[in-house]
Amino acid sequence: MNRRQFLVSLSATAAASAVPSLSWAFPSVFPHGTTIYKPEKCWNGYTVFGVETAGQGCVLIDMNGNVVHEWKNVSELEHPTKLLKGGYVMGATRQKPDMKGRTYGDPMSADLSICDWNGKIVRNIPLAGMHHDFQVEGNPTGYYTPTMDVAYKPDGKILVLSHLFTENPAITKKKPLDDDYLFEVDKDNKILWDWKAFEHFDELKLPEDLKKNMYKFPTWQMTRTPGVKAADWMHMNSASYLGPNHWYAEDPVTYAAFHPDNIICSCRQLNVCFIIDKATKKIVWQIGPTFYSDDKWIFNGKEYKRAFARLGQFVGQHHCHMIPDGLPGAGNILVYDNGGYAGYGERNPTAPLGWSNARRDYSRVLEFNPVTLKKVWEHSAAAMGLRESYKFYSDYVSSAQRLPNGNTLITNGAVGQFQEVTPDNEIVWEYISPWYNPNGKFNLVYRAYRVPYEYVPQLKKPQEFAVIPPENVTFTIPASKTPYQSGK
Repeated sequence: MNRRQFLVSLSATAAASAVPSLSWAFPSVFPHGTTIYKPEKCWNGYTVFGVETAGQGCVLIDMNGNVVHEWKNVSELEHPTKLLKGGYVMGATRQKPDMKGRTYGDPMSADLSICDWNGKIVRNIPLAGMHHDFQVEGNPTGYYTPTMDVAYKPDGKILVLSHLFTENPAITKKKPLDDDYLFEVDKDNKILWDWKAFEHFDELKLPEDLKKNMYKFPTWQMTRTPGVKAADWMHMNSASYLGPNHWYAEDPVTYAAFHPDNIICSCRQLNVCFIIDKATKKIVWQIGPTFYSDDKWIFNGKEYKRAFARLGQFVGQHHCHMIPDGLPGAGNILVYDNGGYAGYGERNPTAPLGWSNARRDYSRVLEFNPVTLKKVWEHSAAAMGLRESYKFYSDYVSSAQRLPNGNTLITNGAVGQFQEVTPDNEIVWEYISPWYNPNGKFNLVYRAYRVPYEYVPQLKKPQEFAVIPPENVTFTIPASKTPYQSGK
């Protein structure tokens, strides 16, 4: 049973009153591929992503949705996939088909590899067990900025988010923990630095009711290691360096938490984002798990009243990161706040066990100031002027990438939808993945990345053709020309 199946089954007792599946509200028939494209308003390039179809791996598409290249040996049913300058791709690979584990060093775990244009592995971390994120030296987030390439460096360091099986009776006596594990390796795969989540439990600012509920219901699940059940208590889903930023450059004492080497992480099940001081390994900045008006936000000795309430409650968020230097909004935090269900705490009608007690039936992408928590920008159904909040919604996976022209590439992952939106919330490019997993019939995409055309010298820059969709009210499907005969 995978995590998604586990979450659904555990919350089944609350199904009648819980957040409904968005697929129930979707039309049965709708277009796939590129459905909107306004070339003059987009930051044009290639988009890379992995798909959740066995044997497919990852694909590279142009703005018109044409598949221009595939790597079927990279990121098969794994995520994420990143494209490096020069036409290299990076993601999970398997020594054998059944090696699907996500635990560092476990003999059944997948590798983390960099492959060339033809799929040949040019660098490999065996049994890395990577899940959800990794970073290469020279770029903090793994996505394009004019000031820092995402490049294949044979001698460069690599940061990996993986798992270890550990124990901490303060978290739960139901053991082991499927603990999140960060490690950084050199060119010879020697570990230079690492961080084990369970060792820093006491540094997390967590309410007592949360800890009591987690102790009883620590997100117990089957792991990717055959036969092993463990507690995925925090479920870290992103980890990136902060990178060079104006805060630290202006005042390295006041803004010591924003040292470029520090690492920012997102933990879906806790509704928490935090920053790790790389030198001390201590947690030095944290938002969540609650965002009440009486929750105090204090930064460098100054209290910012109602900062949490104005930002709003995070639920099951993904891809929390600092916008890299060289991009509009650099130094702010960008996060895909999913909604759906997450958290631990007091029970309520939609969560009778108190597990995943925070529930919300819409998503939003937020950009905010990491010092004041002041909201800078939001993309959501409400921001687009839509009455129905669920019309922008992915209850799990998903991401957001700031582009050099100020637009944001958003992956609404649960429904396989990518959207490039302007600062004014106009959708100027939209793509819907046509790759469906036959087990469950979903077209999930964890995270997509846009790269400039020049990152792929193997291809000529493609022609770009606008895609202007018809009005929905006039968009109909013609009837069959064969007369219908009852009973046939």
